[in-house]
Amino acid sequence: MYILNLLNSSTAVEYLWMTFPSYQDLLRNLDKDNSIVAIGATKNQKPIGLALGQIVQDKIAIIFSLFVDIQERNQGVGTALLTQIETELKARGCKIMQLNYTTGKPTTPAFERLLEKHNWTPPETRTLVCKGDANTVMEANWLKRYSRLPSSYSIFPWQEITPEERQTIQKQQETQPWIPEDLVPFKYEKDLEPLNSLGLRYEGQVVGWVINHRIAPDTIRYTCSFVREDLQKMGRIIILYAEACQRQLNANIPYGMWTVPSFHKSMVAFVRNRWSPYLNAVDESRGTLKLV
Repeated sequence: MYILNLLNSSTAVEYLWMTFPSYQDLLRNLDKDNSIVAIGATKNQKPIGLALGQIVQDKIAIIFSLFVDIQERNQGVGTALLTQIETELKARGCKIMQLNYTTGKPTTPAFERLLEKHNWTPPETRTLVCKGDANTVMEANWLKRYSRLPSSYSIFPWQEITPEERQTIQKQQETQPWIPEDLVPFKYEKDLEPLNSLGLRYEGQVVGWVINHRIAPDTIRYTCSFVREDLQKMGRIIILYAEACQRQLNANIPYGMWTVPSFHKSMVAFVRNRWSPYLNAVDESRGTLKLV
């Protein structure tokens, strides 16, 4: 029989591996921050499950992790963990709970049934999560149609963007915005991958970019990409992707991944209709909430 416990900083150490590295500091800071809630499940004094959440603002809580050891699944542990963390967050003043997760796992159907049973709202797709092998991606026949770049364009390493070009883009955004706020390149420059983070110039002006990050020795994440709206139908962003992918291949880095927010409908359609046959997976990041 399993037992549920409200964790503290010392007891949570054994559960660090049950959540993502970016959330592990929450477990370490349980004693310092009353907004963080962690429920641990044990069986025969061995950790077998974790629920981790935090009240972030205005009585809104986010549940970051709900994990059960693979050998202990289908025994009600996940249901008990979710029930307990909901109860604890509510006791600390939470009024709305949010939860995000990614599909494509064997446990996804069971997890969604659990959410439905607990009266969470029907999940909504927030982003597409695309994963592929660079060699296979480069085999896409439509890439060849956009392989030639007119002489009025040039591709350059993003690290070579000039201070003057930066200033021009920033001033344009202040007076006549042309870049969606979530695609402004300067937000993503920290620890960028210099190998294939690229910019696109047209008649001497910066009009596009793809900013990437190495998330594993064999994987590059294509984090932020955009080309000026009046040039999008010409497939200029495809040329940027193709060049970045080729540079990745030349460096023997086999895998790539990227996400597409659902509100960028043209890019979502492009992935569904053109990219998906050449990708290993197109999963979804979904979100749901619950009023308490």
